[in-house]
Amino acid sequence: MNGSASQPANNRTALERRLEQKERLFHAAVCVALENGFGKVTLDAVARQAGISKGGLLHHFSTKGDLIRAMLKHYADAAGDGSLRERGGDGLTDVDPLAVAALVAAAEDTALLETINSRFDIRCKGPAGSGQRTTQLALTCGFANRLVLRER
Repeated sequence: MNGSASQPANNRTALERRLEQKERLFHAAVCVALENGFGKVTLDAVARQAGISKGGLLHHFSTKGDLIRAMLKHYADAAGDGSLRERGGDGLTDVDPLAVAALVAAAEDTALLETINSRFDIRCKGPAGSGQRTTQLALTCGFANRLVLRER
């Protein structure tokens, strides 16, 4: 039996519980970004949104950069295997969480976008010596264009 939602919590493996906790933290970070702004994601706010202690969050991610990198990788992997849009009931069906994660990364430090830069075929031409920054900005703009927020 695998770690399905119908499986009792005490039968789940430590790895399954850890993955669920990380997904909960990623979801919380997306919610904080949407509620407070992409540049206003803090570890305190994410922990509060996820309903865990800051120490619990720090157990998984020692810095905000680590959280953002892991979130980018998680959502990029989910987008790549098609499971990103299959998730329902998380309150984020009207928004692309990968786009939100990319915009959080761009607000924090565009270098964090290196986590997913190679997964997307974005080529930019700019002045000599500005290629990396230009690519990061293009990636950010591309994700900003993917972000669709709908009024409820």
